Amino acid sequence: MEFESIRFILIGTTHGFINDFLKQKEIIEEVNPEIILSEDMQDVSLISKKDYIKIIQGKKVSEMVEFEEMRPLIELCYKKKIKLIGIDFYNFGFNDKLQRIVKNEIKPLKKDIKKIEELIKQREKRHLKILRDFENKSEKPILVLIGSWHLRENSLIMKSLKNYKVIFPCDKTGKMLIKPSKDGDVHYCTRVKNG
Repeated sequence: MEFESIRFILIGTTHGFINDFLKQKEIIEEVNPEIILSEDMQDVSLISKKDYIKIIQGKKVSEMVEFEEMRPLIELCYKKKIKLIGIDFYNFGFNDKLQRIVKNEIKPLKKDIKKIEELIKQREKRHLKILRDFENKSEKPILVLIGSWHLRENSLIMKSLKNYKVIFPCDKTGKMLIKPSKDGDVHYCTRVKNG
């Protein structure tokens, strides 16, 4: 793959219905980035050896993301001396009640749905701001690990950035997967925007 002229490589994640790390590792090995920006790392930044040791010993990211889900990425970045930077809010900005709704433990009220929609907009603005803050901080492309939903063609990030490659899970027809495909097949599709 040719990545030299690309500022960002955005890799869509499924938040668990497939092993997202397999594709992430493949791209990390190919690009050898200095910086990875991650939605699932939320507000955690792992820059120094001390940062990595602290999270590996503490085994905690948040109430919304299990450490074990992130362990392979954290350990790979530690080994390769890659800065792993969270681009979201702690617990994705969800209070206790909203966390229980997102985890399907309780049913949402209309006001809860409205609050979640507001938070999603705030989160996307934060993602974009941090991407822009890091845009020129590395000679190599910056990897961005983010939920595929945020990589829809009309999303804030896709409309705002100019120089990127998107790699996302898709079905055999090329449709982006936001939930498991009916036939269980998962492929990866790409989309590029230059200038």
